[in-house]
Amino acid sequence: MLKLGSKPPNAMGTPVLCPSCRHPNLGIDIWCERCRWPLDWNGQKLAEALPADRPAPAVRLPKLRMPAILWPKLTMPTFTLPRLPAPRMPRLRTPRLPRLVLAVLAILAVLLIVPLAYVLLPAGRAALAHQTATSRLPSTNATAVDTAQAAAIAGVQSKTHLTYRTGTCPANTPCLTLVSETTGKDAAAVVFSTAGSAARQCVGYVYRSDGHWHFLDAVCGLTDQLSPLVAHDATVHLPGNCANVRNGASLNAAVIACIKDGTTIHIDGGPTYADGRLWWHEPQGWIAHDFLTGP
Repeated sequence: MLKLGSKPPNAMGTPVLCPSCRHPNLGIDIWCERCRWPLDWNGQKLAEALPADRPAPAVRLPKLRMPAILWPKLTMPTFTLPRLPAPRMPRLRTPRLPRLVLAVLAILAVLLIVPLAYVLLPAGRAALAHQTATSRLPSTNATAVDTAQAAAIAGVQSKTHLTYRTGTCPANTPCLTLVSETTGKDAAAVVFSTAGSAARQCVGYVYRSDGHWHFLDAVCGLTDQLSPLVAHDATVHLPGNCANVRNGASLNAAVIACIKDGTTIHIDGGPTYADGRLWWHEPQGWIAHDFLTGP
């Protein structure tokens, strides 16, 4: 029972100090309004019992959490380039030639290679040099004459500067007198005496072309040195090579032998003029005048 004139400890008008933070609370409060500490109905006594120097309890603030912000994902647009086809080079094809054209080209190649090889080989170079030098036989006489002897006389006189005599030479005066004449096919070799010391002689070589006789060359020396002549020896002169012997007096005749430079042969026939040159016969066949000298 309550005594008259007394107030209950938890009367509504009496503030109750929080035992923890000393905050005055209403008498009807159960929890401290500041620190949320439980209050005792006998709060006054509890407050007086607590020491004044007791530190106030730490204020616990609620943890504030930032709300998670969901940022929108930004995606870059992707650009896909169109795939271009790889460039293709056109295939080059060799044009097909008819067989007739190929055959003509092969023939032309052979015709070009054979002369080139003939020129590059040592034998071909030497033969070509002689052939070029004598491809057209020169004529030393001013006008063509109709006899081999007349062409020889004019040519030998021009070369030796001696005068031809039909008989004998004047005393102590050299001149040209006829000794012999060997005539073959469109060619001739006319031997003259110079009426000088040591019985020197000269032989003139002539050939017939275009209906007239022309002087080719003359060789002078002792009797046994004159060559080429029928029944005389001759020496092959083709340095570093050999002279062809053919089965006929022609460049188109087949080659049957090749005589080395410096070889001595015996002339048993000729002369013959064919294919722009003189030919002499030896035991194996025909050989060109250009490759022969005296023994």
